[in-house]
Amino acid sequence: AAEATRAPPPDSEPPPFLVGTWKMFTGSHLNWLLIFVPLGIMAEVLDWSDSYIFGINCMGILPLAKLLGDATEQVALHTNETIGGLLNATFGNATELIVSLFALAKGLLDVVQVSLLGSIISNTLLVLGCSCIAGGITRPVQKFNPTAASANTTLLLMSILGMSIPATLAALSEIEPGGTQDLNISRFTAIVLLVLYCLYIYFQLVTHRTYFEGPQKDTGTPSTAGGLMSPQLISNESRGSVVIDQAEEEEEVIFSLAGGLFWLGAITVIISFLSEFLTGAIEGATKEYHVNKGFVGFVILPIVGNAAEHATAITMAYKSKMDLALGVALGSATQISLFVVPFMVLTAWVIGQPLDLFFGAYETVVTFVATVVLGFAVADGETNWLEGASLLSAYFIIAGSFLIRDEQGAS
Repeated sequence: AAEATRAPPPDSEPPPFLVGTWKMFTGSHLNWLLIFVPLGIMAEVLDWSDSYIFGINCMGILPLAKLLGDATEQVALHTNETIGGLLNATFGNATELIVSLFALAKGLLDVVQVSLLGSIISNTLLVLGCSCIAGGITRPVQKFNPTAASANTTLLLMSILGMSIPATLAALSEIEPGGTQDLNISRFTAIVLLVLYCLYIYFQLVTHRTYFEGPQKDTGTPSTAGGLMSPQLISNESRGSVVIDQAEEEEEVIFSLAGGLFWLGAITVIISFLSEFLTGAIEGATKEYHVNKGFVGFVILPIVGNAAEHATAITMAYKSKMDLALGVALGSATQISLFVVPFMVLTAWVIGQPLDLFFGAYETVVTFVATVVLGFAVADGETNWLEGASLLSAYFIIAGSFLIRDEQGAS
C-alpha cells in the first residue's frame, strides 16, 4: 500500500534517467539485498538445492517489493489524484499477487490460500502490533481517526463473511469441499467481493475523495484507507496527534513518466522470474527445512511480500503518525481480502484450477477472530504499547500453531 500521490508541480523537472535510477537504488539500506537477485537466478540455472533456491529468492524479492512501490509512486506522480490513487491501489500488493499466481499455476492451492490469509493476519496483527509498540515508545497514548479504521475493519469482516460460508456449509456436511457446489459458491462470492472492491475504490477516489485525502475540520485526523495516504494529512492537536508537514511528506520526482513506466515494468518482470523460482522450490525446501507448507505460506511468504510496507508502517508510528501507519496496515489487508483473494479464485477458474474459498475451518476462525480483535483495538481511536503487545502475541500464537500442528499430525 503505497502513499497517495498528487501530480508534481509544473516547474518540477526530473533529473536525468541514470541519476534518478541511482537515487532510487541507493535510497534505502534494504537495497543492499539486491545482490541476492542475480544469486537467485544463478541458483536456479545451476540447479542448486531447493532450500538454497527458496531462501535466496526470498531475500531477492524483499528489496524488489520496495522498489516496485517506489516505481509505482513515480508513475503516479505524473497523473492526477484519481489515477494516481488507482495505480497505488492496483500495485499496492503486486508482489503477493505475482507470487500467488505462480503458486496457483503450479497447483499449490493450499500455499496460495494460506499465504493470502497470512498476508491479512500479518497486516492486522503483526504490523499493527509492532506499530503500536513503536508508537508507544514516543508517546504513552497514540490517537488516530477511528472512522477510517472502522471502515476498513467492516470491509474486512465482509470479506471474511464470504470466506466463512464454504467452511460453514462444509462443517454442516451440506457441501463437499472442492466439489461443484463449493466452487460455484466461491466463484459467485468472489464476483460480489470484486464488485464491492470497485465500489470502495470509487467511493474513495471519486465521491468521497476529499474525506480520504484532505484535512477536515473538527473531526481530528482525516482518514486513510485502502493504502492511500495523503501528504496533506493534518492531525488535530487537541486529540493528541501531531501536525504532519506537507513538505516533509511530498515525494521527490526522480523519473519522467517514461522512466517510471520502464522501471515499473522491469521490476515486475524480475519479480515474476524470482517468484517462479521460489514457488517451484517450496515443496523441496519445506522438506529440507523440516517445516510444513502451512508455515511457509502463512509466515514466510507474507513477510517477504510485505517487508517494505511493514517497515514503513512501524517508522510512521514511531514518528507519531499513527494514521499513516494504520493506512498501510489496514489498507493492505483490505486490498488483499477484497481484491487479491477473489481475483485469485476467478483466475483459477479461468485456468482450470479448483481454487475455492474453503480455507479450512481453523484458518477461517482464526482470521475472523483476528479481525474482531483488531476491531476492538481500533474502535476507541487511540492505542498504546500494551495493545500492540497483545496484537503481537496473538500473531505469534497463530503462527506457532501453523508451525506445529501438521508436524504433530504427521507424527
